[in-house]
Amino acid sequence: MGDPLELGPPAVVIAPPLKGSRWVAGGGCCTPYSYHRGATLPINGGIRVAERFAIDFVQLNDKNMLNAGPQDQLSSYAFFGDEIYSVADGTVVEVVDGLPEQVPGKLPAEATIQMAAGNHLVVDISQGRFAFYAHMQPGSLKVNVGDKVMTGQVLGLLGNSGNTDAPHLHFHVMDGPSPLVSNGLPYVFTSFIGQGMLKDEKPLFTGGQVDVDERALAGPHKNQLPLNDQVLSFP
Repeated sequence: MGDPLELGPPAVVIAPPLKGSRWVAGGGCCTPYSYHRGATLPINGGIRVAERFAIDFVQLNDKNMLNAGPQDQLSSYAFFGDEIYSVADGTVVEVVDGLPEQVPGKLPAEATIQMAAGNHLVVDISQGRFAFYAHMQPGSLKVNVGDKVMTGQVLGLLGNSGNTDAPHLHFHVMDGPSPLVSNGLPYVFTSFIGQGMLKDEKPLFTGGQVDVDERALAGPHKNQLPLNDQVLSFP
């Protein structure tokens, strides 16, 4: 038998998938329960926990809000269309494009598990690890299956396709090429600057303003995973 304290592979060190400041790590580590950590999928006779280390990245504006206009208009979200970057060198193994943008402010009524990720990419970053980028803009994906990508290369644009109620980048690392038939793996980012923590995330879901504790976890972070509701800047 193996060591009972062995919890799995060590966290892979990767570059950030975005640039800029005031990004919020939504649904992240390490609260007792979150919609990512609790998202188990019973598929093909097994239970998968692909999203256990997943983060939904959204960006606050200067009023600590996600939208500067009507919540149901994509143009209200300044970060809609931001560039998404490859977190590591690798090979593209899955591309889905052409799914429409959803109307923000509510989840789509017709969502299925097959279209939940929307337009997305899976990149084999070696050693049994696969980077997953979801909810991208239709027509924005800049790579094809089999392409080699480099760290920092633009892969596409942040969108609102799939099972989503607001523009965001869903990102995680997994142990297989399928977003459904895989388990999440730990990862850390090379560097980011902590800019505080949300005191209460609920206003984000209703188009409201959030209160940020700018002292919490503030300052440089190296080779770490942002915590749930942490506000951060990527270089």
